[in-house]
Amino acid sequence: MDIYRKLLVLGMNEAIKQGGISLAAPAGNGPTDEDGYLFAGIAGYPSVVLWESISYGELRVSVWWNYDHSKHPQAEASGNQRETFCLSKPLANRVQYRRFVGATASAWLERKTGRYLMGRGRRYVFDTYLRADMKEKLHAIPDPKPEGYEAEGRFFF
Repeated sequence: MDIYRKLLVLGMNEAIKQGGISLAAPAGNGPTDEDGYLFAGIAGYPSVVLWESISYGELRVSVWWNYDHSKHPQAEASGNQRETFCLSKPLANRVQYRRFVGATASAWLERKTGRYLMGRGRRYVFDTYLRADMKEKLHAIPDPKPEGYEAEGRFFF
């Protein structure tokens, strides 16, 4: 399994287990109020799993792995500069990621026509980042089994 997709499956499984993400397709085609995030230990590292409704029953799911909020340069900022966990990637400038996050990945979860993360392999996984010292550790994690959904699936565009 692609390492970023592996990270997404680990994060999805945790969010489903904790009740943050539902695999049930919502009624209608518009966005819902299902947006949220949670802090969790994923494969032995503190992490953040984030999700946002993007309409048609889909969620954007993101994982920030080996995340240390105390080292985030915008953790204690004010106003729009403060990290509020609502984007697919950390708010800080990417050159600062190495200080507080080991890896990031995002993908879309389809729930209306099936339950799967869209795309195959690295295709349709976006906002990826991998700090050099985490690459081997991420590769060493066994491929997780998706809990109630497929790790890969169709994409219609």
